[in-house]
Amino acid sequence: MALATSLGAAALIGGIGLTISSAWLITMAAQHPPILVLSVSIVMVRFFGISRSGARYAERIVSHESVFRRLTAIRVKLFERLAERTSLIVRDLNSGNYVKAIVDDVERAQEYQLRVTLPRYAALISLVFGILLAFWIYPVLLVILLPVTLALLLAIPSIVNKKCSSQSFHIEEIENRYAREISDVSYGITEAQIYGYKDRLLNKIHGIEREIASAEKALIGTIRKLQFLTLLLIGVSIVGTSLLMYNARIHSDVPAVKISMAIFLPLVAFEGITNWYPNLFISGKLLRAQHSIDSLVNESGSRSIEVAQIPGTTEISIKSVTVAWDKPFMSPVTAVVSKGEILVIRGKSGSGKSTLALALVGLLPYKGSITLGGVEVRDVADLHTYISASLQRGHIFNTSLRENLKIANPEASDAEILRILKLLELDSISLDEIVGEFGRPLSGGEAKRVGVARALLSRAPIVLLDEPTEHLDHQLAARLETRIAQECRDKSLIVITHSGWAKSTRTVVIERE
Repeated sequence: MALATSLGAAALIGGIGLTISSAWLITMAAQHPPILVLSVSIVMVRFFGISRSGARYAERIVSHESVFRRLTAIRVKLFERLAERTSLIVRDLNSGNYVKAIVDDVERAQEYQLRVTLPRYAALISLVFGILLAFWIYPVLLVILLPVTLALLLAIPSIVNKKCSSQSFHIEEIENRYAREISDVSYGITEAQIYGYKDRLLNKIHGIEREIASAEKALIGTIRKLQFLTLLLIGVSIVGTSLLMYNARIHSDVPAVKISMAIFLPLVAFEGITNWYPNLFISGKLLRAQHSIDSLVNESGSRSIEVAQIPGTTEISIKSVTVAWDKPFMSPVTAVVSKGEILVIRGKSGSGKSTLALALVGLLPYKGSITLGGVEVRDVADLHTYISASLQRGHIFNTSLRENLKIANPEASDAEILRILKLLELDSISLDEIVGEFGRPLSGGEAKRVGVARALLSRAPIVLLDEPTEHLDHQLAARLETRIAQECRDKSLIVITHSGWAKSTRTVVIERE
């Protein structure tokens, strides 16, 4: 970015040089000087014209390359941090925040460097050059240009920080709330349509939209006032310089070429300001985005650590375990399951079966002890290589059935996938069929079995199935129980259910406290 800033400043200086050398050429040509003088002037005009374009082009390449590299690095770091914080994300349930951060805030945060920081320092360098050039042309020009320059570099940015930044920061916060509301409403819009309260949800959304529009109008009003002040200051410098040079021409012997150069100078010297200010006015949004990214990146994640080695066993032990989203509600659970065994966890709806499943796969914190080969699962960084699971609410991606299943085992062959599908009586669906977002083209029973197929395709030695025969008729459920038990004969199988699953090594019943 330092190189890009230097190139940006060089482009602005090239613009100043082009205009001033053009003024020199026009004025000197009117005086019919020797051809050598005109030739030098023409060369200077061409030099500054080409250098300006070249520097601007190079600045674009370097700055955007730098930003894209930083954007990629931050996105990778953000994803890694979010992956470490899976339990916190599940508990938060505010996915709108994370979606906006990953999609929108990351880019806005980088725009601050590209649209505000770089133009600010490029403008500063070019204005210093302009001041030095004014001193060389006619030192008295500093009486006008220096105060205007200080006002544009210091006074107006200070006002922006007090007014525009707070307003745009506020708009960004409202937009974050808007993203959360959209995320929440999208999941319940079907029920809202069925039970007749969709308009109430949409009115809430429209209320936030009106709030954003009102805040944007207020910001635009402030920006217009500052833009008028900026143009007024630049206009004062142009008019003041013209009057000053007119007076100098009358009362002193100032060369005509210096007069033309001096009059042209304020017309181009503030080009850097016009590049910097538009994004400075909305910099509060960019800073708010940076704050959002920093808060996600810098928050401590889960205390997952690398485990050197887990003993070669598939035994998982649960001792006096309770899990809660907020307040404790389930009685302690104790159980153990080893290779070749089937542990069935039963309980009424709301007793905490699915909540316990989330703890077993490391998605929720727990009290008590859940060990894998004697190591607490909360300390296993690569837990997915030991436990595969089909949870209560599995996500089906908007892609082919094949790609949905290969998530569990990218190396799985079509033959292996088809074998599992046949086992679950899903082989009537083509591997290339697009199963759609959230699995909408599938029935509830088919969607559940797609999740079970993923878990069975995994190489993990422990398989956890939450309500695997849900939405199925009794005969099909019975057939699948037998086949799944046979498929997992060399694994540890944990089945969570409120009904069904007749055969098991041991059974645990969960109750609410």
